[in-house]
Amino acid sequence: MPGSVIRKFRESKRLTQEYVAGRMGISQNAYSKIENNITQLTVNHLKKLSDILEVPISDLMKDEFELHKPINIQTEGVSKESLLMMVDNIKEKLQSRRSDRHEHYPVIMALYQTIDEIVNNIE
Repeated sequence: MPGSVIRKFRESKRLTQEYVAGRMGISQNAYSKIENNITQLTVNHLKKLSDILEVPISDLMKDEFELHKPINIQTEGVSKESLLMMVDNIKEKLQSRRSDRHEHYPVIMALYQTIDEIVNNIE
């Protein structure tokens, strides 16, 4: 969950919730709700947190699994055909979701399109 990731970055910088909340212009209670995944993050929250914690926005959106990468990550080469199959699989999964229930659906689809363009331009 994003809140626990944000908490880990804040704690690694040895910042208090009060300090981060003050820099964001919100109360400590409101900030605590972000870290506890009670309040959904807005783009504005993410931009401010990225600046305050000095980490890329994409790092704030990672889940715990991504922060603690597994030992068995694939390190051998991947063919363009395999990448295209993976991208198509992701597209099918995304399109099968109910977009009206997911606030971040447009952002995810935009990221998918970017990945698709990158993979298609691999020679």
